[in-house]
Amino acid sequence: MSTTKLTRKEIAADPIHDALINTVELVRSRAKILTVAAVGAVLVAVFIYFGMGYLESRDNSAQQELAKGMDYYHGMIDAKNAKDDPFALGPIAVFRTEDDKFRAASKIFSSLASRSGSSKLSAMGRYYLGLCQIRLGQKNEAIASLEAAAGNTADRTVGYLAKKVLATYYVDNGDAKKGQEILQGMLKDPQCNLPKEDLQLDLSRAFMTQGKRDDALKVLKEAQDAGGGGMLQSVIFQELGRIQSSQGNPPIEQKTP
Repeated sequence: MSTTKLTRKEIAADPIHDALINTVELVRSRAKILTVAAVGAVLVAVFIYFGMGYLESRDNSAQQELAKGMDYYHGMIDAKNAKDDPFALGPIAVFRTEDDKFRAASKIFSSLASRSGSSKLSAMGRYYLGLCQIRLGQKNEAIASLEAAAGNTADRTVGYLAKKVLATYYVDNGDAKKGQEILQGMLKDPQCNLPKEDLQLDLSRAFMTQGKRDDALKVLKEAQDAGGGGMLQSVIFQELGRIQSSQGNPPIEQKTP
């Protein structure tokens, strides 16, 4: 996992804004080595920032709790120099191990989820709690947290993000069929506000995991035909080329905007 820090200790009113700015800079500097997973992470930051209104001014303490949790979640690892206080070395949170980092973050997100009821902040807390639990190998807990976030109607964007993570988790852990069904449901949902091309990339991977190359190619070609250029189109083109090459077929010609 990258140790790049996406938020600051001295957080502004909207912590996602800082995360977005730093993520965009990371993408620009490392565009050539971006993977599909990295693209997904960028899209998560973008859609959380532009698709949410969760930072109510009347709940500053909950905002600060969310900011601290995100500071921990995106913290660095330094086994030799880390202290008991994650901020002892400066404005970037530093931990001895990955498990230490995600355990610390999960405590904060768990508290946020439980104290904020069914609010947007609660949905965010459960979403990030689920991500921490995945990292800690807590399968059942992670699924429960993400399903709770997915079912929270206070913020549909977070709900869809939780579904997307669940789908990826199922694909990665031997139940690609279930991940496929979640993604297909999101693609058919007119209210889903995540990028369709990103979901199609995930769906193609679910098909490939099941050995369904033709279905994977079909969904990628649909994404390519409907796309308007940009980073995702480049990833789609690369995935198409990779699958075609593995089949011994000639490469697909890249579309120009």
